[in-house]
Amino acid sequence: MLWATQSGRAKACARRTIRLLHSSLGITPNNIQGQCSFDDFGADRFLSLGRQQQQQQQQKTKSLLLIMFVSTTGDAEQCTSIASTWSKLLSKSLSQTTFQYCQFALFSLGDRAYGPDAFCAAGRKVAARLNQLSAMPICTLGYGDDGSLNGGVFADLDVWLEEHLFPTLKIMIETGQLNIVDNTSSSSSLLQAKHDVEVKMYTVKAIHQSDAIAGKEVALLQHEWQNERYQQHYANHFKHSCPPTAYHYNAELRRKPNLDSSQLHCKTPPLIGRVSVNNRITADDWMQNTRHIRIHVTSSMKGDKPPTQLGTRTVIEEQESLHFLLPSYQAGDVATILPSNPKSLVSRFLSVLPTTIRSIADKTIHIQYNPNHSQTSMNNHPWPQYCTLRGLLTHCADIQSLPEREDLFALSSYCNPNHDDGKDQREKLISLSETSGASLYGDYIIREKRNWVDVLYDFDSIRYEQDGVKLTLEDLLSLLPSLAPRHFSIASSPSFLQVNNRSPTVISKGFELELCVAVVEGRTPFGRPYTGCCSKYLESITPCSDQTTSDGSDAVRLWIHPGSFSKLPLEIREYPTMQAYFSTPVIYVGAGTGIAPLRSLILEREATRMKNGAAHILPSVATVNNGDESDDNILVFGCRSKAKDYYYGEEWEEFVTTKRLRIIPAFSRDQKVGKLYAQRALREAGGGKLIVQHILEHNGAVYIAGGSKMARAVKDEIIEALASTLGSEKTAKKLLNKLKRAGQFSIEAWS
Repeated sequence: MLWATQSGRAKACARRTIRLLHSSLGITPNNIQGQCSFDDFGADRFLSLGRQQQQQQQQKTKSLLLIMFVSTTGDAEQCTSIASTWSKLLSKSLSQTTFQYCQFALFSLGDRAYGPDAFCAAGRKVAARLNQLSAMPICTLGYGDDGSLNGGVFADLDVWLEEHLFPTLKIMIETGQLNIVDNTSSSSSLLQAKHDVEVKMYTVKAIHQSDAIAGKEVALLQHEWQNERYQQHYANHFKHSCPPTAYHYNAELRRKPNLDSSQLHCKTPPLIGRVSVNNRITADDWMQNTRHIRIHVTSSMKGDKPPTQLGTRTVIEEQESLHFLLPSYQAGDVATILPSNPKSLVSRFLSVLPTTIRSIADKTIHIQYNPNHSQTSMNNHPWPQYCTLRGLLTHCADIQSLPEREDLFALSSYCNPNHDDGKDQREKLISLSETSGASLYGDYIIREKRNWVDVLYDFDSIRYEQDGVKLTLEDLLSLLPSLAPRHFSIASSPSFLQVNNRSPTVISKGFELELCVAVVEGRTPFGRPYTGCCSKYLESITPCSDQTTSDGSDAVRLWIHPGSFSKLPLEIREYPTMQAYFSTPVIYVGAGTGIAPLRSLILEREATRMKNGAAHILPSVATVNNGDESDDNILVFGCRSKAKDYYYGEEWEEFVTTKRLRIIPAFSRDQKVGKLYAQRALREAGGGKLIVQHILEHNGAVYIAGGSKMARAVKDEIIEALASTLGSEKTAKKLLNKLKRAGQFSIEAWS
């Protein structure tokens, strides 16, 4: 069983499937190999499965079935956790019979808001490629839609399992086509089951301060993960959240080159930055609180060093020394932020735990993972080896997340039957986890956004202490999910910050980046307030006023990795003018905080212009649009009101004045009649001819960023405009795919 996931949903689907395989068909977790992402399993190992199966068929030994869960990300792209495997699967050197003796079942995850072509595209591509390599599907492909009622992809998963996968597997088992061979012998299975009950996944010991790591003095810092006593242990935990394609930096925070493919999947602890600017950029009386945040990256956390092969370190260091001219990041890159939970929420969470757990909240605890436990945890990373429970709940555990149905099922076994409502609460948790209770789960968890704190508060029999509580700290640590990092498109250009030097602080080491963050907050149908974990965390940070002294409260943890816009054209025309300076003109289309990556691209081109100086510009040369507006950079930006949420409006107006930018605004609520959105503004621009002229006549690039519905609508407008000239929608899509491969058409969208 393998998965490809960006946000964790495909992994959660696998987790649910493993339990239901056991309860429905008797297939225990010991029967299932893998239980990891494609790239963690290994691309070469995955391809070797076909050869292994051929040998097993010849020897008439047991066969193997692949069950896969594949999410789609971005503009119908594969997730980073399958990137290496997918690249090798596409190799033309592979034989068409590579997977001739393999069978598979695949559940694909997506969002219909992205349009029919992009919906579940990654999973469909994997299935199609496996078919080309002679693998045989055992049942129909499953489709999970984020927008499905009462559970999103999980509601669709249950239907696929019950109506397609499980009936097929049952027939295969009954007819002998599939043999269930446990990794443990039958004589030891009962002993193993008993052993698992007795041996918990984690062993936790509360220790005296004098026993804690060498008895070092605790620095008076705001965050426990910054304390010298615990820092390395937190770093070892945090590195498991590192994106597969994150950049690597040396001690001077200079970006290292990717010397080989193995470095791409080498997980590192996060960088440490300090927030120097945190300003609201929407009107004070506006409903949306959007922040402009500048972060000064100053250092990186140090975890355990990964093992290195003998004799390679010197060569790598020599190669790295030749590439230290790389920019700290590129325009269009993404910052992945690891948030922390607010103190008030952590205190409330502790208050709904049994006293036996709550009483040691501020003591140093030693957490050991038990290697003898038969099953690994699928919902959290290894916790810090030394920390306090309060620190773990603040910086590591995602107690703000909505519990999955599998979590509720697991919690049901901890309801104390001696509580007046203990048995009823247990049955309710079980019903919430079942397929038949999907609508109840949708009402209770999803629509009312109940998190772990809310669930433990409502089901108070879990903390009932008469005749002993069932829930121990070891159990709690095996249940809680790890905090998932959040991804934000960087809104700045490193070249522009360097050339223009708008920063009020003096950068002696490290580098700066800027984010545009919309704070998520609102109320549920029943009036319960909710907030976004990371956006609210960033809003709460008070920026540092002095780069030399701080209590650490402004520190953030982050990684940086490539985004969707990695091939920004920067080549200058042979005869540049103010309005037409670059060889390739660009149209940027964005709405809301989709402006962030587009701003970084615009500023990067502006930095290129500034570096080369005004001497290259020939004002006497006629421009395409007769000198009235810029041909280089055309920004189509949609928001509700010019006076309320026109992000970076003053910057755009300055560029327009100097003819370095042409802006086509779409202020939806400022119209006298109807509403004007970005897609319509683009369609009507230039008398309805802008799209065709830009792409077909000027060989221009188009970059789109924002919500998935807007991105889909804009793409549809472009296809329709091109089709009217090229003669067919098929030809228009073919041209866009060609531009996409060349880096001249990219979409970064989210739902």
